[in-house]
Amino acid sequence: MNKMIGFVAALLMGFSSINAAAQSNGKPPSLKVACSVLAADIMLTMHTTEGDKTASLGSSTVPLKPGMRYTLNITKSGYSPYRKSLTANWEGLRQLSVVMEEGIGPDVSETWVVDLEDNVTIEFMPIPTGSFTMGSENGTDDELPVRPVSFSQPFWMAKTEVTQQQYGQFKKPPQTFKKKKVPMPMSAELPVAGVNWKDAMDYCRWLTTNERAMGRLPEGYVYTLPTEAEWEYACRAGTTDEYAGDVRSMGWFNKNSSDRTNPVASKNANAWGLYDMHGNVWEWCDDDWYSNYLNAPLDGSQRGLALNEYHLPTEQWGMEGQTIRLRNKNLRVVRGGSWNYPASACRSANRFYHNPGDKLNYLGFRPILIWNPPQPSLEVTRRIKLTAE
Repeated sequence: MNKMIGFVAALLMGFSSINAAAQSNGKPPSLKVACSVLAADIMLTMHTTEGDKTASLGSSTVPLKPGMRYTLNITKSGYSPYRKSLTANWEGLRQLSVVMEEGIGPDVSETWVVDLEDNVTIEFMPIPTGSFTMGSENGTDDELPVRPVSFSQPFWMAKTEVTQQQYGQFKKPPQTFKKKKVPMPMSAELPVAGVNWKDAMDYCRWLTTNERAMGRLPEGYVYTLPTEAEWEYACRAGTTDEYAGDVRSMGWFNKNSSDRTNPVASKNANAWGLYDMHGNVWEWCDDDWYSNYLNAPLDGSQRGLALNEYHLPTEQWGMEGQTIRLRNKNLRVVRGGSWNYPASACRSANRFYHNPGDKLNYLGFRPILIWNPPQPSLEVTRRIKLTAE
């Protein structure tokens, strides 16, 4: 508690100090928020090129930096969340009154169930706010540097990989083959495989549009693919070892899969109720591929393009002005390992990539439900350039 109070105080002092120069030219912008719901969480985030800074407002009046971009988030269990983007381009005090409506959206502590046609359902497990250490010192270089990653808002992740039955509500699941054109099994409870990144994103968009049209999903909530930080956080479920438990009892890999996909949820779940996070099929993530975590965002939900360019000393490369681009927009991250890979590929921190157009018999996905996923501008998400002297 003392740490949180200190953090908020420091942040508010920061908001105040950056306005000192503006005061000589007139009244600096400030904001005060009143909410119709008592005990609602009122959070204000300031977006800077160095990263986001968030403070809890309560009933306080907060000075703002002229021209700076902010996001106001107001949440309360049982109510539709409120989100508003602001640019501090006014003078003096702005008072904002927010009336929250009782919501039909998910509760942060409860499973969210999507009812499709033909008695087909998709369960989404609540993933709490918090932080974890992402990466591994015992893995490969692309899992470094190990770093803390935080989540300031909850999300919900599909309990299982999308099954052929669930995907069939959208369009016909693809038939995949093994070597010598031997067909892979088709069954309602098997994970859909042979879908590329675009197929997975199209499914998420269809699910969002369909649920909104049916009046079951409030505006602002979307189904999408997880960032790889969201994926690893959910996979670990509070654990810090290489796996979220005994991999043999939790996952399907090349030593126990019988050379095929297996029905979802037929192994043990992790501590947050998620099945098959280790093995069965690799799962597409939202992210472009980066070759390591150097200067990666510390906000696990951060989405949007990011720069990652390094101008290295010429003596290292023997070429004047050589720039190394670690981001590859032609590749997408996959996580979790699969039925035809060794158990080591199923580690919580293990990363891999594929061309987003690949349709292979070990590629599947699981969506998440998140409220207004942040889409920072390129300036906010820029990874630091390292320039040789």
